[in-house]
Amino acid sequence: MVGDGVEIRVLGPVEVMVGGRPASLGGQRAHQVLAALLMEAGRAVSADELIDAVWDESPPASARTQLSIQVSTLRRAFVDAGCERELIETTPHGYRLNDQEVRIDLAEAERLQAEAQAAGDLEDAADRLRAALALWRGTALRDLSTRALSASAQRVAELRLTIAEQLYDVELALGRYRQAIAELSALVAEQPLREHLRALLMTALWRSGRPAEALECYREGRDLLVEELGIEPGPELRDLECAVLAGTTPDEPRDEGRGRVVPAELPLGVPGFVGRGAAIGRLREVLGGVRVRPAPIAALAGPGGVGKSELAVHVGHLVADAFPDGQLYVDLRGSTPDVAPLEPAEVLGRFLRSLGAADGTVPADTDEAAARFRSMTNDLRLLVVLDNASDVSQVEPLIPAGPDCRTIVTSRRILAALTGAVHEPLEVLPEEDAIALLARLVQRVDLADPEQRRAAANVVRLCGALPLAVSIAASRLTSRPSWTLPTLADRLATTDHGSRRLSELQTEDRGVRASFQVSYQELDDRQQRLFRQINLLDAADVGIPVAAALANTSTSTAEDLLESLVDMQLLDSHAPGRYRAHDLLRLFGRDRARATDDDASRAAAVWRALHCYLATSRTACRLLNADAAWRTEAGPATLPGVGVELRDRDEVYAWLDAEADNLSAIVRQAAGMDPGLAAAIGSAVGLGLTLRGRHRDRLRLGELVLAAAVEPFHTAVGHENIGAALLRWGDNSFALEHLSRALSAYREVGNEAGQAVQLASMASAYRLLGRHDESIAHSRAAIELNRRNDRPTALADSLTSLGLTYRHADRPADEVAAHTEALAIAESLDEMNWLANILCNLAEATRLAGRPAEALAHFERAHAASRRSEATQTLLDAEIWWGLGRTQADLGAPGTARDCWRRSAAILHELGLISAAERHEIAHADTPSAPDLIDRNT
Repeated sequence: MVGDGVEIRVLGPVEVMVGGRPASLGGQRAHQVLAALLMEAGRAVSADELIDAVWDESPPASARTQLSIQVSTLRRAFVDAGCERELIETTPHGYRLNDQEVRIDLAEAERLQAEAQAAGDLEDAADRLRAALALWRGTALRDLSTRALSASAQRVAELRLTIAEQLYDVELALGRYRQAIAELSALVAEQPLREHLRALLMTALWRSGRPAEALECYREGRDLLVEELGIEPGPELRDLECAVLAGTTPDEPRDEGRGRVVPAELPLGVPGFVGRGAAIGRLREVLGGVRVRPAPIAALAGPGGVGKSELAVHVGHLVADAFPDGQLYVDLRGSTPDVAPLEPAEVLGRFLRSLGAADGTVPADTDEAAARFRSMTNDLRLLVVLDNASDVSQVEPLIPAGPDCRTIVTSRRILAALTGAVHEPLEVLPEEDAIALLARLVQRVDLADPEQRRAAANVVRLCGALPLAVSIAASRLTSRPSWTLPTLADRLATTDHGSRRLSELQTEDRGVRASFQVSYQELDDRQQRLFRQINLLDAADVGIPVAAALANTSTSTAEDLLESLVDMQLLDSHAPGRYRAHDLLRLFGRDRARATDDDASRAAAVWRALHCYLATSRTACRLLNADAAWRTEAGPATLPGVGVELRDRDEVYAWLDAEADNLSAIVRQAAGMDPGLAAAIGSAVGLGLTLRGRHRDRLRLGELVLAAAVEPFHTAVGHENIGAALLRWGDNSFALEHLSRALSAYREVGNEAGQAVQLASMASAYRLLGRHDESIAHSRAAIELNRRNDRPTALADSLTSLGLTYRHADRPADEVAAHTEALAIAESLDEMNWLANILCNLAEATRLAGRPAEALAHFERAHAASRRSEATQTLLDAEIWWGLGRTQADLGAPGTARDCWRRSAAILHELGLISAAERHEIAHADTPSAPDLIDRNT
């Protein structure tokens, strides 16, 4: 058993066992999400695929949010069951089930099947195949039927039948005819149209001395095939019938290609091919495997210049020996500049001639030629490489028919409708592989020299690790002996919106710009416009609402356009609902925008996107704290749209997580256009960043607002964000400096709400510095302002802060009184999150006062309030669980205490606030030390 003794069973009803005990996974939707992840274990599954697996073609508007909730439900279920490792990982492409941490019965069956294939002993092969079949406990994915999962269930059912066929191939080879008859009869009754199973049963009957029953088995099968499908039995059954009638051994398979020249048409491979190890392994697995119809197709997709053709040819050479009947290759010219794609009829003529057909016998009609090609390849072991395909209609007639044939297809688009395709999306190279590629192409690059390695890494970064760009950069270095790596890097490091860099990455016959232009020209006007607009924004990626604002269109239209750009490999959907362009594609998009759109239209698109961020930030602020509405009053009074439609705190936190890497870039871009807009975004979004624990992001945002400030309010917002972030980090003296300046600026503009916030924050800083009298004075000043302005939530917060100071000043009675007054205010409001926070502090106060039973009741109320709030898995939840752990320890329940501390650590780790090592240390300590973040907040 691997991992924590975690076993997931899918060959029957979906079950999870942890340490031999079943885990409770929640409702059907959670089971469906897990099933979809299981069927692609070890590989990322996109949000769209998971949504299909749950809702088919009718997902609700909140499907992505509900999907996130189901993933969280599964993660909590694993933790609750005692699993200490994170089994469901978030990746740039969606979610992935970590198959290295679990035992999956489907993977076990596939492993046993592969071992049987490789076994040199028939007995051993039979044992492994029978063990694989024994893993089935019923119908796979039973009761989880959606369109997507039904297809997965069919794939698993097909695997079971294939393993069964392989088992009885071996059993009959061992001469176990009589023993096989009963089991084969049951399988044929279950799958009466499956010809190979019927052939196995016929053989077993015949070899057991029952030829009449063998012939009856044939006739029943023929009648069914004619009745149900309108076809005659295939050659395997017909040959067996003849053999039984004649009483002879069935004829050996005909070799119609004997005597012909075996085609070996692959282009020469790349010497010293670099990187793509994982992809090569997956492709070799697809191209190997068992005989199956339709034979699997390895479909490589990626943007221009990513190295699809080189990888396809390299893998083709690696597996060529497995295809003794030859290797066919064609460049279909689907993305070749100024050249029309090849017609399937032309390619089929070429292939048929390569396989030995005389010129005069090659049909002119595409369908007839495709049928002839399938007939000629039916009994062959042939590899076909279809490079540079334009679409599925160009590829489908060129797929060989034989179950031992394999096909590799490369395309800039993901050919999702290609039957039997196993898709391998290609991205840019990892930095180390790209550096190795540069060194291989430029022999004078010495990677053992640290200075040269740094320079090579800089060139690779400026090339975006795109193989085409790296190879062009290498060509320029090779052809200019006087250039050094820093020389080239300086030429590539341009500030002219990328036009210069794209021009540098150009040789006489190759260029990055020309490669991208091919895909760009295939777009319609709306797609081209959005591609240009999306690259005007400085954000690392965009969500659908922001793209809709850029394009001034609906979110549904924007999503369709975005997905079409993903299909064309001009954008990458690296996470659910998020889209981005490769660095060089971003420069190309800006280059096209400058050449196509005037200054006013470009600026208008960016304004709409920035206002979308402002509108969303205001919504987020109001949802997090009704008393913070004053933060949303800066900037434009009316906005062109409502921004992202957030409905509760969980959605606010999900939005903040998704946009965390973008907010600084957005504020910087806003500051360059209007400092007031930058300050308005900073004012509205800062609170959420703190509540989410994103203090570094708030610090950077404050620095940007402050650098651009031209009015006192801008200055106040900048200093406040910096001070709040430094306070959470424990830099209390520096925090006080910035908070004091923010307080002065808020006083200058007469903003009492802002003053109260700074006073409360300064009180916290003084408390943490041990300056209790100053802390108490500032808390009382904040309380007075909040009472005067009727801000009950802020008042409760100020009282809580005062109570914490009393704790550190060793005034327990005053602390309990302050928290009790805060609790009375919170109970009169419908603010479960604030109620939970106050109860948590009151609970700790009573625990420290030596009343653990009373503290436990308060902590349990805090936990219940947090569960009823719209936010879950927050820093507050972690604090509550940690406090519960301390209280249970005080009450003499160390086992329960450790479980509480583990839950707290899991939340802190999920929020990125502690490392995996810290989480592991907490999980295995009898009485772990509290993380610094917990101690600072209590």
